[in-house]
Amino acid sequence: MNGVMFFFSDGSRFSVHPYNRRIFIWRDRGSRNNPAFVHKSVRFGGGGVLVYGGISIDGRTDLYIIRDGPLTARRYREEILRPIVVPYDAAIGDDFILMDDNYRTHRANLVEDFLFEEGIVRMEWPACSLDMNPIEHIWDSLGRRVAGRQPPPQTLQELERALLEEWDRIPQIVINSLIDSIPQRCSTFLAVRGNHNPY
Repeated sequence: MNGVMFFFSDGSRFSVHPYNRRIFIWRDRGSRNNPAFVHKSVRFGGGGVLVYGGISIDGRTDLYIIRDGPLTARRYREEILRPIVVPYDAAIGDDFILMDDNYRTHRANLVEDFLFEEGIVRMEWPACSLDMNPIEHIWDSLGRRVAGRQPPPQTLQELERALLEEWDRIPQIVINSLIDSIPQRCSTFLAVRGNHNPY
């Protein structure tokens, strides 16, 4: 992409029990209270972990666990931009462009002011186009890797450890391939005029 280093970043939430685990069964009339058909369920998903990460060609950040409440604009600046994005930008140099989506926290004035002061260029991104950001596919891959662990995580601590380990195990070639597909994704997105696309 013409020597420019795009840095795709975002956060995502992962749950200990990502599905409601309801099991639908056919049974004979009158067998409703048979203990064989009673299953334990986990209410409200068992808790979740909010994470942040960034990817680029031939690189990625460490996965950051966001603890203690929601990610406000101030926290985004102090916990994400200042310690993670600014050093990444410094390592890349003048060709660095940040892509962080249109989430309200990311567009707050104090965030805009901070990026301006740091000289960080942000990519313009169309609204309602999450599927165009390659990191969304990395979150999907990360979730599948964590869910496929045997045994799967049962506590928040186990989930955090699994997320950190599996993030580091995602092959960089997969990340590079997703980012390299951006021009084709953009062409497809324009061809369907923002409607459903195969990505």
